[in-house]
Parts: sequence; C-alpha cells; structure tokens
Amino acid sequence: MKKMALLLAALLLLSSLAGCGKSSKGEASVESVSMICDLSGVGQVDRFAGVVSAQGETKIAKDENRQVASVAVKAGDEVKKGQTLFTYDQTQAQLDLEKAQLELDQMKSTLSAKQEEKARLERDKSNVSPDQQLQYDLEIREATAAILEQQYNISLKEKEVQRLTDSVGNAKITSPVDGRVQTVNENGGTDSNGNALPIVTIVETAGFRVKGYVNESNASALSDGTQVLIRSRVGSDVWKGSVTSIDWKNPVSGGNQSTMDGGSDVSTASKYPFYVTLDSSDGLLMGQHVYIEPDHGQGQKQEGIHLPAYYINDADTSPWVWAQDKNGKLEKRSLTLGAYEEDLATYPVESGLAAEDYIAFPDETLAVGMTCVPYDQGTFKPDDSKTPDGSKTPDGGKTPDGSKTPDGGKTPDGGKTPDGGLDLPEGGDGAVTDGAATEG
Repeated sequence: MKKMALLLAALLLLSSLAGCGKSSKGEASVESVSMICDLSGVGQVDRFAGVVSAQGETKIAKDENRQVASVAVKAGDEVKKGQTLFTYDQTQAQLDLEKAQLELDQMKSTLSAKQEEKARLERDKSNVSPDQQLQYDLEIREATAAILEQQYNISLKEKEVQRLTDSVGNAKITSPVDGRVQTVNENGGTDSNGNALPIVTIVETAGFRVKGYVNESNASALSDGTQVLIRSRVGSDVWKGSVTSIDWKNPVSGGNQSTMDGGSDVSTASKYPFYVTLDSSDGLLMGQHVYIEPDHGQGQKQEGIHLPAYYINDADTSPWVWAQDKNGKLEKRSLTLGAYEEDLATYPVESGLAAEDYIAFPDETLAVGMTCVPYDQGTFKPDDSKTPDGSKTPDGGKTPDGSKTPDGGKTPDGGKTPDGGLDLPEGGDGAVTDGAATEG
C-alpha cells in the first residue's frame, strides 16, 4: 500500500509539474526541500468521511417465560456495570419452584419403593424352584427398567428445580456495561421481522469508535486491520486507530459517497459501512464529523531530511540531485545518503542538502545553468521568518519573473496545492463529500 501511494505521489508531481520543469527561456521549476519532505513521499491518499459513534450498544431482552415487575431506569439515564435495570415478578416463579420441589420429593420416594421391591424379588428368587425362578427373572427385569426410568425422570425434574431456583434468585437484571440508557420498552413486543424487542438498550460510553463508508471504487483501500489516521475537520488534531470490521453484507446503494475518489463518478455505486477502533478517543465528541485516511506514514514526523527516492539520481553509486545554487542557477548537487527506507521509499540525507534548499524533479530536459523558478516561493522562512541573505529577497528585492508566480500568477491545477496533508476543497476533483457520513 505504501509503495502504491508513493507511485501515486510521483505521478501527482509529474502532473503538477508538467510544463514547469523547463521552458523556452531555459528555466527550471524547483521546490523547497522543506515542502517536499513534509509530504513524506506519500502523495495523494484516499480520504473517507466519518462520524464518531458509540463503541457499541447492548440490548437486554425479556425472558419470555417471566413477567417484568418493575423497571428501574429510563431513557437518558447513565448506568454502571452491575446496576439494576429491571426486576421480574417472582410470584409465579416461586409457586412453580415449590410445586417442582414437591414433585421431585415424590419421585424420589417412588424410586426408593421400586428399589426395595427389586431387592425383595432378588431375595425371594433364591428360595423357589427353578421353574418359578423364570417368573422372578421377568419381574426383576421389569423392576430394573422401572427404576432406570424413574432415575431419568428425577434427573429432568432436578434440572427444572435448579432452573426455577436460579430464576427466583435472579429476579434483578443488571447492566453488563457502563453506558447510557438509549431506550426502555416495558411492554415487550416484537419488531417488523418478528424478533423480540429488548426491554432496555444501552449505548456504551467507555469509548468511541468511528463509522465511515467505503464504496466499490475504493474497496481495495481498506481491509480489516488497516491502520488509519482520524483527522478533525475543523482543526489539526489527529487520532490513530485501525479498521476492525467492514460490513460487506449490508451495502447501501446510491446517494453521495463519503470518500475521495479522484473525481470519478460513483453516484450510483454501493457503499459499505466500516468501523474504526481508536487507540485513544480523548478530545473526540459523540457525533463529531471527521476524516479517515489509511496511514501510509504521512503522520510520521522524522528528524532530518528524508528525501523521496524519485528525486535522487544514481542513488546506488554517486547520488546527486538537481539543485538551485547560490546564484539561482541549476546545478548537479552531490549527496551523502543513509540506508534506503523501504516503508516510505525515502533516503535520509546525511550531507549535501538543507531544508531551505530548492531542488527540481528529475527531467531529461534539465541542464546545468538553467534559471531556477521557485515553485513554492516563500513557504520556507528560515531564521525567524526572515528571507535569506540579510532579509533581502533575491535579485534586488524582486521575486523571480517580475513578481509573478508561475503560469500567470495561478497556482498549478486550478489553485490547488499538492496533497501535502492539506484538506482538498469541497466539490473538486478528489474532493470529499460527506453526505453519507451519518449514523444509519
């Protein structure tokens, strides 16, 4: 997944820089190392809309053979694990228990009588003639069968007595979790499918989870166990978690899709709910709308410069990059690299580059001596936001190319910045639509 994201990053950069790496004037577009490394080599990632929901809900149904005497809670009440929710009427259960116990005692007395009868027959058998013993053998077999049957019936009655005893002793039904009472249904009944309605439904408050939707076009982006980042829509807060389930059996058809889809039309595609278990839910609120992103490492903060491999030429032999020199011209800059970082497809730069340096995306048309045009002029401000060289802007205080940004003062791709972790605008290519990000 990470390698695929990195490939997408390269394609994104190639697209955004198309026509900017060179010009008829012998110019080369360059970007700051600071901006490039903030991207972490990840590029554009799938982003899904989500909503913070309860960890789960617990439904407590009524025993069909018992009657509810009283309910101790109401909707909206906060309850603790072990707290009484409702109590069964024990009047009938107590009567049933007493009756079953009496029947059990009678059955045990009958068994004793049958055992005594068998013992008598065995004693008398030894005192009669051989012809009479045959009749005794028949009676003994019948007595044995009656004893076995009575023992079986007694075992069944003992189980009944134990069940009724447990029922009488468990008149109070308690909450198995900490939570908030969502609904109370004292009258029981069934739903439209004939299933028994719960007496009490409790929403767990021990923590939150996040619910989102994945559509058919983006199904490959997520799976059980996928590590994700949860981003606030109104701030910079980020939470981590993992996808714990995707409900492939219950698709929702049509409607807006709450996913970033690269501009493809998915208005009629089915979507599937998925759930994220959070490492921590501190700072989140029930019902809060958030963004969900597969974690490809874009949330990692690394020390030093970790340059994407596709910027580096001859990485395995004599690594170098196209860089802007002190005179604003393009040069080949030798680098000293650390070991390749496979997970993010980056190299740590040990020497040769600083954060404030500008480099060009490799292009076969680049040549030493080209005039460099900073693509992200002013994004890096070393030394307390002062521009380099004694607070003076390059070239006599003028920005490159007559104070105009490349392409007539417009930023690439319709005013959108590369996917450097910034929210994409609503409604454009790759925009996030969140009309489906509600609890269904």
